[in-house]
Amino acid sequence: MKLLFLLNIEEVVMTDVRKLAVLGGGVSAITSVFDLTSQPDWKEKYDITLYQMGWRLGGKGASGRNLDDHGRIEEHGIHVWFGFYYNAFKCMRACYDELDRPKDMPLSSLYEAFTPHHSTALAQDFRHEWSVWPVNVPPLPGKVGEGADPVDILEALSVLINWLLKHAEKEPEPLDEDANFFDFISHVKDEVEDYFEDEVILAAVKKLKVVRNGLSECTTQKDKNKFDKLINEIICIMEDVRETLTGLLSIPARLNVKINRIYTSLDFVLTMGIGVLKGELYLPGALSKINDQNFMDWLTSWGASELTTSGPLMNGMYGGFFAYKDGDLSKPDVEAGTVIKAGLWAIVAVRESFVWRMQAGMGDVVFAPYYELLKRRGVKFKFFHQVEEVCAIEKEGKHLISEVRMVQQVPLIEEGQEYNPLVSVEDLACWPSTPLYNQIEPSVAAKLIENDINLESFWSDWSELYDQPKVILKMDEDYDQIILGISVASLPSIAPSLMALNPVFKAMAEGLSTVATQAYQVWQNQDIKVLGWPEYKEGEEEPEILGFDSQALDSWADVSYLVNREEWKKGDPDSPKDISYFCGVFAPDAAPKAPDPSYPKSQKAKVEAGVKDFMLNRVGFLWPNANPREGVYKWEYLVAPADMKGEERLDAQYCRANIDPSERYVQSTVGTTKLRLKTDESGFDNLLITGDWILNGFNMGCVESATISGLQTARAVKGESYGIFGETLFD
Repeated sequence: MKLLFLLNIEEVVMTDVRKLAVLGGGVSAITSVFDLTSQPDWKEKYDITLYQMGWRLGGKGASGRNLDDHGRIEEHGIHVWFGFYYNAFKCMRACYDELDRPKDMPLSSLYEAFTPHHSTALAQDFRHEWSVWPVNVPPLPGKVGEGADPVDILEALSVLINWLLKHAEKEPEPLDEDANFFDFISHVKDEVEDYFEDEVILAAVKKLKVVRNGLSECTTQKDKNKFDKLINEIICIMEDVRETLTGLLSIPARLNVKINRIYTSLDFVLTMGIGVLKGELYLPGALSKINDQNFMDWLTSWGASELTTSGPLMNGMYGGFFAYKDGDLSKPDVEAGTVIKAGLWAIVAVRESFVWRMQAGMGDVVFAPYYELLKRRGVKFKFFHQVEEVCAIEKEGKHLISEVRMVQQVPLIEEGQEYNPLVSVEDLACWPSTPLYNQIEPSVAAKLIENDINLESFWSDWSELYDQPKVILKMDEDYDQIILGISVASLPSIAPSLMALNPVFKAMAEGLSTVATQAYQVWQNQDIKVLGWPEYKEGEEEPEILGFDSQALDSWADVSYLVNREEWKKGDPDSPKDISYFCGVFAPDAAPKAPDPSYPKSQKAKVEAGVKDFMLNRVGFLWPNANPREGVYKWEYLVAPADMKGEERLDAQYCRANIDPSERYVQSTVGTTKLRLKTDESGFDNLLITGDWILNGFNMGCVESATISGLQTARAVKGESYGIFGETLFD
């Protein structure tokens, strides 16, 4: 019962140079190319060309710089990296090390590009009043991206229990306002002294220590009878502790917010432990068997309190996973087994810090370094190449990709020249938010600007305004193998023949759930102290709330440090003192048939209307001085041109509706993991699929999941065996 993470693999000697056509430039595709070209002799084996729609790499993680407005960073949403992203950080570390930027350049190393962030928060509407729940995680041992050792699931539970006990052996200290829930042992008696004697909580502590020690013993237990007896003893202890705490705390937890947090945290962890042990989810293959249950329902079935399942822990989790079916906040939906696997891995694999902040846009920090290095290595990039159809045939009993039909969206000034996509902003290589028109044939560039064409939009009518040249890649001539890295929601439109030939591929393409998201960024000329952030402390890290109850814009990150990465005049009183990002799920109107450029405009307007309501009526618990009462916001706090007055200044901020098929977040809704296919299970001999939507074992939408997929795809290209994440433990 050990976690299979990165397998030892055998090299397959290749004698011919194979042509690889990579479609799409998101995390998975880029990781595949990075891994393949990390071999010293890769050019003797592969000829790699990556085809990208539009002018930049990144997929859902793409960001751009608004060169007309202070080089502002414009993201698809909030991108946070976590300290358990072992593969993602390992690849990034290798990229930065090899890129070897001069030390006097911005973001010259991994630790300049990513910095640990030890404070995060949840928030809750408790008794009709919003309050913030800070969670401060101290520095953790190890180095991020290194030392992800296999662990037993029982050991993971032991680590979780140990976190709860962490402060039990310390001398009690006065309860600080920002104390995290692990401090409950020392302080809970002060909050609920009217309800029980000290001996009761001390007895619970002793029992939890027995659980922790017993779980550790289980990982080395070889005698099945003794193992089963010990497991049953641990279950009894955990149920006893939960029953005791429920009897003591469930009533005061409805009246006191601190007790509420203590109780729901304990109830959550104990119930999850009880469910894992009684359900024998530590056995190989067991977690996948509960993917027919919603995590919330699974937790309830094992006795979790309604206070827990409706509280901020669960709301924050579902919000963080964008786990609302169709963007409907009344439909929380995520597979139980998938969540438990990811959660336990996070606990045991996190290194240095739980949260990591990027020190520029994700495009600047992740995709620009990858592009520069891969370009240096000799990978060919074809920007402005939009895939219209991946065509399949059946030939001699095999299913094959016979050709890939594309259009070249724009001509460059000189035929045959390469597009140079990066610009320098504050001495940092970045992607612009729009194409670099000065590299495009002038008459075509003028038409793009005049008609406000977005070359990344699925609904663009550019094909009706400009006769885009056809580009057809043919099997055995232009490629030997295809890596399809375009996200799953695009498959019905670009791969109808694949769906027709392979019912399993069709079931995946049509059955996996995706959801539109929305993002909002605001620049303000007052800092969070003036705005009234209630948790403000001098010198604190920029705050964030990764989930605050069930509402559309349910995540917030203050990223004011990024002002130094944008082109604001130093000392200018009108330059930003606060930069804040928000994001969440979005329920768009029914989509029309493409092309229809009015649709993305109408959906952006819908997001903007929601943003206005949010600023006027719901952001006050973050910034009470800016939003002192419902219906009032101090619009003068927004950074905007002087001639923009009142709420018009909102128009100078940035928001987007991520509605394109390639932008939609891939969910892990109940029963969908069984629809996912492995990278080499597309059913077509010369096609590998990659993305956070394939069966990689992690099976959730995040950078780590996409990276794992990319590594698996690279191994499949090389003819090597590859392991599915967690297949011998959590699957």
